[in-house]
Amino acid sequence: MAAMSLLRSVAASLVSRVHPGSRGVLGRSGLGRRAPPAAAVPVRFGSHGKKLFVVTPSTYYDKRFLNLLKFYTLLTAIPAGIAIALINIFFGPAELAETPEDYIPEPWEYYQHPITRFLAHHVYKDYQQTYEQQMSLLHVENEKRLLRLYETAARRSMRQKGDGPWFQFDTLDKSTIDNQPKFVPDD
Repeated sequence: MAAMSLLRSVAASLVSRVHPGSRGVLGRSGLGRRAPPAAAVPVRFGSHGKKLFVVTPSTYYDKRFLNLLKFYTLLTAIPAGIAIALINIFFGPAELAETPEDYIPEPWEYYQHPITRFLAHHVYKDYQQTYEQQMSLLHVENEKRLLRLYETAARRSMRQKGDGPWFQFDTLDKSTIDNQPKFVPDD
């Protein structure tokens, strides 16, 4: 990028000092006539050619992002590195020891490194607990499935027999209706 900028400024400087259109081969114009001299126009170039204003994007946000990234990385990496080093120095890996016959180890006691044991004990769930939760979810979903099957069978039976939760009354026979008061005018 810098080479292109330098090349552009040198080319602009050369073009401004040489007038290629006014001279032909061997200093003559193409028609054999001599071109009139160019008018002298004072041009002011600061230092060695025309300065070009090249627009470049700002690097403020890039530098700010990189500085913040470095800061927060070091803010977490240094204490974490110190903590891991101290745990490895003072605690170290777990060693096998004789256990009584009736002792049942906890699931996190199977891990060797102390950080892994801490995570298995306080952060992650053990396999048995996860298995029981999954079985409970499957049981609930199976109960829902059975209830939907029972509901579908009940609706099918109600449709076939013509009864259901809607209220139906048998229509009365017209011969049982007493229309006598309607025939007599008001007294």
